[in-house]
Amino acid sequence: MNTNNIYLVNHRPESCEPLKSIMRLPKKEAFELAEKLHAENPCIAYERFGRKKFRKYYSDRLKTEKWLYKKFIELGGKPQTEHPLYFYVHSWDQVEKFWGLNVVEKITLSDIDRSDVSFTFADSYMEMKHNRNRKDPFLKDQLLEYLSSNDNDVEKLLEYVKEQTGVSMIEAQLWNDKYFY
Repeated sequence: MNTNNIYLVNHRPESCEPLKSIMRLPKKEAFELAEKLHAENPCIAYERFGRKKFRKYYSDRLKTEKWLYKKFIELGGKPQTEHPLYFYVHSWDQVEKFWGLNVVEKITLSDIDRSDVSFTFADSYMEMKHNRNRKDPFLKDQLLEYLSSNDNDVEKLLEYVKEQTGVSMIEAQLWNDKYFY
């Protein structure tokens, strides 16, 4: 299957540094940055960084990333970091329309080694927090199988995911920074 036309996309507001994870900072610095981000970015995506919400978000995000990391290793992934960078398979239109995150970074799926990336149907954080029946993360090979069973059509696969989760989104967790730095 030709994966040159399948992109992983990362969205952010203009004021944020590209391809960073607040979870990679020491806890005190993470909380300080969260407060700054919340003050500088009025979009809904950054409400979670507000003083009252960030404590819960931080705790829940740590649990989510431990789950993702453990499952990724069990599947044979080789993470180069404990905290991934997050992308979507293709663009999730809700990010721009609803959240106001309008700067995009892209990488083709064909450029990413299978041992560096995992995927989840829907947002891993929301699935971990709200869905007891969530599907575990899966690897690139499984994504390609899902695509194959959906006529190699990403939009058709996203419709299938929407039927399963209520959201037409596949999240990608990139566990190696070598693709951007």
